[in-house]
Amino acid sequence: MAYLLVRQASGYREETLSPLVSEMLDRSGIEWSGKKVLVKPNLLGPFPPDSGVITHPLLVKALRRELRRRGCRVMVGDNPGVRGYGMVARMARVTGMDSAAGEDFVNLSLRPRTVRLQSPHADHVSVCSEVFEVDHWISVPKFKTHISTVITGAIKNSYGLLVGGEKARLHSVAPRPEHFGELLVEIYALRPPDLVIMDAVIGMEGNGPSGGSLREVGLLLSSDNGGAVDLAACRLMGVDPLKVPSQRCATERGLAPARLEEIQVEGHIDPVPGFRVPSTLARLDPGGILQRTVFRRLSRPRLSVDRKRCTACASCVRGCPAEAITLEDYPRFDTTRCIGCYCCYELCPQGAVKVGRLVDFLRR
Repeated sequence: MAYLLVRQASGYREETLSPLVSEMLDRSGIEWSGKKVLVKPNLLGPFPPDSGVITHPLLVKALRRELRRRGCRVMVGDNPGVRGYGMVARMARVTGMDSAAGEDFVNLSLRPRTVRLQSPHADHVSVCSEVFEVDHWISVPKFKTHISTVITGAIKNSYGLLVGGEKARLHSVAPRPEHFGELLVEIYALRPPDLVIMDAVIGMEGNGPSGGSLREVGLLLSSDNGGAVDLAACRLMGVDPLKVPSQRCATERGLAPARLEEIQVEGHIDPVPGFRVPSTLARLDPGGILQRTVFRRLSRPRLSVDRKRCTACASCVRGCPAEAITLEDYPRFDTTRCIGCYCCYELCPQGAVKVGRLVDFLRR
């Protein structure tokens, strides 16, 4: 039976986080001494520490310190969603992860390994070699909503193991949410994390993972099963896990528990009052065929740009898997090529990409 450790955490202070992280490492039952360990936070892109978009660097700093105290050889890294020369270094600097990880920060994009994938959507993927070379790896996702996948959690965090243009390629081969959810689970299953520690101290609600609103949750969650952590996240958000494609698929494949009663829970998981879910959630209801059909017709992505915020950085252009965006002073969207993945919305560091008023109107 999977376990789930839920602990109160008020703010990002090392004196608060260190004992909690230490307890979570102890509870894992893993012998850490002398082991080589990869720590993978969620670093979507060059977003600052207090943006609520990324795993907070002080949590990673506390985790790194506790692992080193146990005699571990530590690596900290992630692959950003936006491609480009020097992007990893810029991401590390802006997020504060370079100082949090110090000499243990690694560029996970430098040594890709092609591995076979048991999927009807793709037969191979390019993944960072490090995840297969370490003794243990720890996934440190952020508690956030996601306009395309409903939640960003442990299963989704494994998507950051992909190298180079793989993220964009897989969005293209599996544009439908249910198919993309299957791909997320298949990538997660290549090597599930040995331990998950979710940063839910400050989370994000609404249309995340980068354009939502910050929400104080005040929790750290830990488990030996990523699907258990994501199930708890659904509970906290008030989301039916059957409406989360990756969670539904992981449960069907035995990689996630179906109910919290199947988990040994240590702590309290109470839904966050009035938590705002993504406005696109209606289209993912597996039982609401009429609702889903109407939503898909009415709410096809109508993307636009807030010119007051846009800096013409071209993050949306580089991150678009369908090559549906061009930059002419400001981004231009080709609606005939758009696959509705919302990568442009997700990756914009200025929050300048807008999803359209109708999508916002259909929230909940």
